Amino acid sequence: MDAKFDSTADSVASALRELIVGGELGGGERLVERDLAERFEVSRIPLREAIQQLAREGLVEIFRNRGAVVRMLTVQDVDEIYGLRALLEGDAIFRSVKRLDDETLARAELVHRLLGEAVSTQKQGELNREFHELLYGACGNARQLVAIRELRAQVERYERLQNTLLADTPSFQQEHEAILSACLARNARSARALTAAHIETARGIVLDVVARMAAQG
Repeated sequence: MDAKFDSTADSVASALRELIVGGELGGGERLVERDLAERFEVSRIPLREAIQQLAREGLVEIFRNRGAVVRMLTVQDVDEIYGLRALLEGDAIFRSVKRLDDETLARAELVHRLLGEAVSTQKQGELNREFHELLYGACGNARQLVAIRELRAQVERYERLQNTLLADTPSFQQEHEAILSACLARNARSARALTAAHIETARGIVLDVVARMAAQG
């Protein structure tokens, strides 16, 4: 019974996460349990566990009188998240580079090519995530990889709002190319520096997005 419950809660959390990242549930929007339970055809128990899970990941805030709402990030939030990402992801690729096998590197090359051809922002987001996860995967620290994934999830919705982040910004694919080349050369120091610089590029773009949204709101 416990295994089934966990699986259901995880499944609902995954679906809710995608609604938030994809922008269907916007910042400040209330999560109405009755409506969501009907939508996902689940009871309130796994739904509440899913919401608690997203709250731990920083995607949702739970208020005593308002219930759960999609968290709105401030400029400071974004600045802090990308600062942590630069540290964690730079260290992850540094540790991973010399452990990567040829099959993983070949997969990363394929994903890089597919990312350059992707049209939809959703597909770009999925491929971008896979590209980085492939290159970090051999770092040897599972908790670090979980932290990286959760931090990325908190800002990915803003990245998708800014279409130029991947589709119309050649520098992003060029930065991916440089990171991949450093990994193929087994140059851990270069891969770390290039990854940190890549994240700084994203930070600047997303900070502009969040600042504009705050000014409009």
